[in-house]
Amino acid sequence: MTWLISKDDHRQALRMRRSLIALTGYVVITLGSTLIASAGLIRGNTLTVLALVMGLFVLMAVFFPALIYTGFNRRFKDPSLTMPQLLQAIFFVTVFSYFMVSEIRGVSTVLYILVFVFGTFRLRLREFMGLVALTVALYAGAMALLHYRHPEAVTVKLEIIRGAILVLSLLWVSYMANYIANLRRRIKEMASFDALTEVYNRREIFEILDREKSFSDRSAIPFSLCILDLDDFKEVNDTYGHQAGDEVLKAFARALRENVRTEDYVGRYGGEEFLVVFVNFECRDNSVTCVDRLLKVTERLTFPGIADGLKITTSIGVSAYRPSETIDAVIARADQALYEAKAAGKNRIVCSEPCGA
Repeated sequence: MTWLISKDDHRQALRMRRSLIALTGYVVITLGSTLIASAGLIRGNTLTVLALVMGLFVLMAVFFPALIYTGFNRRFKDPSLTMPQLLQAIFFVTVFSYFMVSEIRGVSTVLYILVFVFGTFRLRLREFMGLVALTVALYAGAMALLHYRHPEAVTVKLEIIRGAILVLSLLWVSYMANYIANLRRRIKEMASFDALTEVYNRREIFEILDREKSFSDRSAIPFSLCILDLDDFKEVNDTYGHQAGDEVLKAFARALRENVRTEDYVGRYGGEEFLVVFVNFECRDNSVTCVDRLLKVTERLTFPGIADGLKITTSIGVSAYRPSETIDAVIARADQALYEAKAAGKNRIVCSEPCGA
């Protein structure tokens, strides 16, 4: 089923992989349900229950991968569709629990746990708590309905014990999942951000550029990038020491983060060079406000903890992405523009030729 996975969109490919992983969980649940039904451990007509199980499985196997494959999932707040997939699976298990005979109904706890595991890397603790409450309410409602219609099929004391075990099990899974999710977020931050400046590191900013290139090629929405290099930064290190130089880099990176739009990206390209990716933006001339602001905010930075008179400036090279060109090519043009800014006297912006007015 690798043909379902996008080769151009990293995020969509990841979402499809998650959906296919969830599908393997549905397979396990469906096989278990089929074995139970085939063994005659259900109430009612076996063929009817099996048809219901297979119908729900086909729905889960087709519906969500289709939404991701067509790109329709992007219209939702969570394009991964984690919560809808979990809700559908919880409904599946609850319906099947209704048809199980009392002797094996405890299996539903295991099936619910399998469902909750899918949310490990996406949901926060509050969302898990909401799912626990919903799951317990659905299970209790199903048992209450079963007791109302078929009193002989429910042993009240036994179901209370099962309900308590279900609550404790799901709470434990939720807390463990939240712990793992927090560890994952921390590891991702460590892998994605520069330890000194707390902006994206070189590897992550290049992944962002790859994603923006793929998106721009599909949608024709432009993006631009700037390479910023602190002027005469070596003199700062030589005069005030490398620790002072680190403080200057941190202040500069913080100023960049605070003076770009929320949808833009700031990364450390290397040494005293930084890279800013402007999303849905195409530079037309040197007076572009959002780029010029970076130049001016750098001039206004002060460093009273190092030296009252210390001032820094930056040179900026800008290039706009050309459809279907490589990331190396657009960076090379920005780098050439940066070289021209340095040669022209520093503390200025130069746009590469495609950005010309």
